[in-house]
Amino acid sequence: MKRRLINRFFASALMTGVLLFTDAHRTHAQTPGDTVEGWASWWFGLYGGMNFSTFSGELRNFGQGLGSTFDQGSGLGPTLGSVVEYNSGNLLGFTMLIGYDARPVGFDSVRTQVSETGIVSEGLSTSLSYLGIEPSFRLNLGNRFLHLLLGPTFNFNLRKGSDYTVVDTNGTPTTTSADLQNVRSVAIGAQGGIGYDIPLTGSEANTQILLTPFAQFHLGFQNLMENPGASDESNTIRDFSVNTIRVGLQLKFGARPASPVIAEGPDGQPLVYDFRVDAPIVIAESRRVEETFPLRNYIFFDQGSTEISSRYKKLSRSEAASFREEQLLNLDDKPGPGEVQRSQRQMEVYYNALNIFGDRMRRNPSARITLTGAANGDGEKGKEMAENVKNYLVSSFGIDAERISTKGEKMPPNRSGSGGSSGDDRRMIDAENRRVELDAEPTSIMLPVEIITLEEEPIGNDVIFRLNADDNVESVSITITERDGGTRTLGPYSGDQDVRIDARDLLGKTNRDGRYRAKTTYMLKDGGTYESESREFRLVRADPDEEQRGVRYSILFEFDKSKTIATYEQFLRETVAPAIPNGSTVIIHGHTDIIGKPEHNDKLSDDRVDEARRILTDALTQLGRKVTFDSYGFGEDEKRSPFGNARPEQRYYNRIVVVEIVPGG
Repeated sequence: MKRRLINRFFASALMTGVLLFTDAHRTHAQTPGDTVEGWASWWFGLYGGMNFSTFSGELRNFGQGLGSTFDQGSGLGPTLGSVVEYNSGNLLGFTMLIGYDARPVGFDSVRTQVSETGIVSEGLSTSLSYLGIEPSFRLNLGNRFLHLLLGPTFNFNLRKGSDYTVVDTNGTPTTTSADLQNVRSVAIGAQGGIGYDIPLTGSEANTQILLTPFAQFHLGFQNLMENPGASDESNTIRDFSVNTIRVGLQLKFGARPASPVIAEGPDGQPLVYDFRVDAPIVIAESRRVEETFPLRNYIFFDQGSTEISSRYKKLSRSEAASFREEQLLNLDDKPGPGEVQRSQRQMEVYYNALNIFGDRMRRNPSARITLTGAANGDGEKGKEMAENVKNYLVSSFGIDAERISTKGEKMPPNRSGSGGSSGDDRRMIDAENRRVELDAEPTSIMLPVEIITLEEEPIGNDVIFRLNADDNVESVSITITERDGGTRTLGPYSGDQDVRIDARDLLGKTNRDGRYRAKTTYMLKDGGTYESESREFRLVRADPDEEQRGVRYSILFEFDKSKTIATYEQFLRETVAPAIPNGSTVIIHGHTDIIGKPEHNDKLSDDRVDEARRILTDALTQLGRKVTFDSYGFGEDEKRSPFGNARPEQRYYNRIVVVEIVPGG
């Protein structure tokens, strides 16, 4: 039974390792940091652990004529020794363990009836130990740290003692200690295991240290004893095999490899991996922005309720009579220390959407709207939601009820989700599908609003490192040295991306200006490195009373859509492009909400930004204007998101491309 359990454990562990390896190489693209070429390839160290051994076979003739058979037993013994390893971070490596290996076995007692009332009890324990040499193939599972070990074992006998104890019919024990006979001096087996290297130092350390927990299964497929002839009545005439589970720790040391400098590329020409630093001319604490802000025509409802949520601003009939859209549009010239951040300012406008629609319908008596309500699968509740929105516009703004039509559907016309989401994503998608959508004729009822906001963290404050690499580059690190000699290292990054950091993070809270020197280190796939020339840049903080102005246009997207940009092409060509002065800086940044996988959202925001830039580039070329573009897709990065992600309307406003125009540089 024990042998079957051990074999099942070994098979399960091996299958788990194979599945991990297959999954890692099938689903995980290589990302910066997965394989850092700064780690040593050769490692030397020590290992220690415990062996749990189980006996397979049988031993006879210890009983001085009783003929008893011992066939059930197990035991614990220590193992310790040295380890040598080669791990370049690629798929295959090599590990060698050499050390002391104790395989003691204590057998279950055997009781023999020698007379009607007399019973003799026999016990046996063996104390085999070996010098083990265990070469192994090392298979890295997706990264350089998690690995499988597979290989043979060569065991040279060091000790072969045994203790045989007889308890006679009177209860008197007698123990005989002697070496087992016919023990092989060399035994061959096989082993497989799994381990994980835990770095105790970083890859930049000159002496690198790894702590490696590991587990192995040792299969003793060769008999540990030489079977004598049939006439031999010695105490070792049957086979003796041991299977062992080993659990232990390795402590390994490596030296950081010297970094070869690449002098020539494949074509014989000097190889140059370079970069450029784009630093802001002046770091603004805030920017006053004239913004064309899209007014989302969705009203979201709380779960289980068909009433308009309290977060939407609702006016009494007397308050609505004096309400004008323009009241929301202008920011106080002196907002003071408690100024409202841009996203809060925009949401304040959005939460007045019903009042803006009511004001516009009141000014345009011929306008008509259709309200479509949906309650995530419940059309009847969706109809109630639409009726409640209609009643508010009729009762507060005095809109003729005949100008507003309502209907209920199970799901909104532009529903969120694809049906395959679960967990938090499913919960957020369900919340987005509880809403009323507003359509109007004429569409001017839904035009963007013109507002003035104060942006407290302008994206134009970013220092941008534009990296230059090719397919030979594994990753890139950036080292920044300050004037006082302090340094910081960023990365590693992939070599084909722009790296952005906020200039104020470099300056700190109090410094007005600073000078910096940056250089990049390119880690190459063949194990080499290349260090670029240094680049100097300066950062200067704007005076407190110095105001920077800008213009902003935003484009909203439906759930998981990037092609929506095509519907805004006329807007980009005819409204945005003519508003961009010659010599301006045009900052285009895209964002998504947090629903879905981060890598998908990264690509989604990149696609949106690339298409907007393509359209604007073509339009500006036709106008004969030259501008500087700074475009970037931030995906779901919540540090950069314009809004939060707690509410449906915030997530919808995060599905956005923003075009910022900073005149004159």
